[in-house]
Amino acid sequence: MITKWGQEMPKLKPNLVTDKYGNIYFRKQINEKRYIIPSYTKDTRTANKMRSTLEYQVLMEYYSPKDKKKFKKFSELVKLYLTDKDVLNKWSLKTLETTRYVINNYVKTRTLPEGSEAQRTYQIIINACLNWANQKGFTTDEEPMKVNKPIPRLRVFDDRELSLLLNEAQDDDFQRFIKFAYYTGCRRGEINQLKNHVLEPLRLKVNGKTGERFVRLNSQAQQILMEQEKLWDYKLDYITKKFKWNARNLDIRDARFHDLRRTFGLNLLKGGMPIFQVSKLLGHSSVKTTEKHYAPLLITDIEDFTI
Repeated sequence: MITKWGQEMPKLKPNLVTDKYGNIYFRKQINEKRYIIPSYTKDTRTANKMRSTLEYQVLMEYYSPKDKKKFKKFSELVKLYLTDKDVLNKWSLKTLETTRYVINNYVKTRTLPEGSEAQRTYQIIINACLNWANQKGFTTDEEPMKVNKPIPRLRVFDDRELSLLLNEAQDDDFQRFIKFAYYTGCRRGEINQLKNHVLEPLRLKVNGKTGERFVRLNSQAQQILMEQEKLWDYKLDYITKKFKWNARNLDIRDARFHDLRRTFGLNLLKGGMPIFQVSKLLGHSSVKTTEKHYAPLLITDIEDFTI
């Protein structure tokens, strides 16, 4: 074959073939199994230079074959997911019920609910299912979802609500638990670990959200511990339900246990404590974290101004 420049085109090396469009492929048969790999070129010289590389790819595919993923429709995939024993053993009954409801509802409608928080729940659960499928070697007709950023919760207790929770909550032991949480800014899980740590006069060490941290004990928190014969050992689910029950009983709406911690931090800032110290008391990794969470709460305290 002569090129347009009058030069003779070299012949293709063994195992290289062309199709009717001039595309060049490497073709090789090993033990009655045929392999065909495209070179993605029509140029003979280029293909000849690639020949050894293409042959290496064929040999690798033969001696070290990659497991090909099996395709399953999403509706079929979720049935396997919801019956996988390894998955079910990690879930609580509530998690199973929520996951089953969300996935089955999504399979029927293929739409997300209107609320942003509900959408986020759907996205997280569906992505968890897809991640499981990928680990199990499945592909499906559903794409991973981009998870909405959570909307920060800004709920804090006013003076009336806080007074009711600290003084009127039923069950004296649980009321002291509420007080201790507010006086220290501790998370519920941190207080529940006190039995595992040596209590010092002014501080205690707990396993926080970002690792071990020290909690400063003010005089109010110290008094609570002196009155407490036995340290608390509540289950986290019990704390959540018991606190919400007390809040409803006191006619306090939209209350969560973690709101005590947020109220603790806000009241310290409003009382004039430097944000650096508040950040340390809360166990935040940096002052930026404190600013991020509390700046929206403090904006309402800015007095009227003119420009």
